[in-house]
Amino acid sequence: MEYQNKSLRKAFEIIESLCAKPMTATELSKKLNLNPSTLHRFLANLEAMGYTEKLKNNQVRLTQQFIQLGKMAQAHYDVEALSKPYLKKLADSTGESVLLSSFHQFKVTYLDKIESSQTVRIVLGPGSHAPSYAVASGKLFLSQLSPEQLDDFFANTELKPFTKNTFTDEQQLRKELVHIRAQNYAIDEEEYEIGLKGFAAPIREATGTMIAALSVAGVSLRFDDEKSKATIEQLLRYAELISFDLGWKR
Repeated sequence: MEYQNKSLRKAFEIIESLCAKPMTATELSKKLNLNPSTLHRFLANLEAMGYTEKLKNNQVRLTQQFIQLGKMAQAHYDVEALSKPYLKKLADSTGESVLLSSFHQFKVTYLDKIESSQTVRIVLGPGSHAPSYAVASGKLFLSQLSPEQLDDFFANTELKPFTKNTFTDEQQLRKELVHIRAQNYAIDEEEYEIGLKGFAAPIREATGTMIAALSVAGVSLRFDDEKSKATIEQLLRYAELISFDLGWKR
């Protein structure tokens, strides 16, 4: 028999019941055959997390936060399909590898990749992970965090060096993130692997929230000032086009 977490199951039973309609605690208790005091603890936690709210008639309903979660989850499914043709065009125009990535628990996860036509290529691909503070897409995601979320990141992350260019000082990294947020793109200057350089721009859904990163990466020697500038311009353009397709408006 597979392991099941009974508390987690009960929490989702409460959520599923409230998806149908707002209900009072008494109604929920009877429907789910749940002890009132136990139900109260579940509801108190859900309310504290911002997922439920109590109405004037004592009914409990789900908040807009659930709608937002649904939109974000749907966008992750949409973004891969919508991005595919743009990834191909960007790879063709730059001659470098192009990647699509997401961000979860302070780590970067690569969702898709169009391989470079060059002889020397990057290893990272769909399903692989990278430390957020050492790659362009990760630093871009970090730059979008709230002050509280960023404090949580630093409190729970050891800034280990991967190369001599990796940011290992919290204050220096914080300054870098402020700069990235202001310019709306990030650059990895051989911070994860010597000899490799990366660029990343944000992909946003309808509310303006960054849900993915579009990246170009390749051998550092191929990126002189002229090519770096051209790559950033193309990257921002294609990231914006994908965002427009997801409903974002500038």
